[in-house]
Amino acid sequence: MSMTQKAMIVKTGPNGNDGLEELNIELERGWVVVDVASMGGAGGATDEPVVAALVILEHRDRPDVEPEIAAEAVDIEEGEAEEVVDEVVDEIDEVVEGDGI
Repeated sequence: MSMTQKAMIVKTGPNGNDGLEELNIELERGWVVVDVASMGGAGGATDEPVVAALVILEHRDRPDVEPEIAAEAVDIEEGEAEEVVDEVVDEIDEVVEGDGI
């Protein structure tokens, strides 16, 4: 199973944060934090102090066998559907008794 990684920069300071909402969305989607590195101050000389961090996320890719499993399931359902159609076609000429419902 392969892994995919991506990096995000998250900043926080007295005026709020930047990138935190995006990080939380990725975590909800199944990404996992594998490393965090402090990047020190990210503000200018006259700005309020801002701290930034490089966040490395990792996500396990879906296994390659899932499409094969789905194809097998479709084949099974298709076979069962054909059996039902054949049964209905065979019974189409039979006499229906009663009100025909």
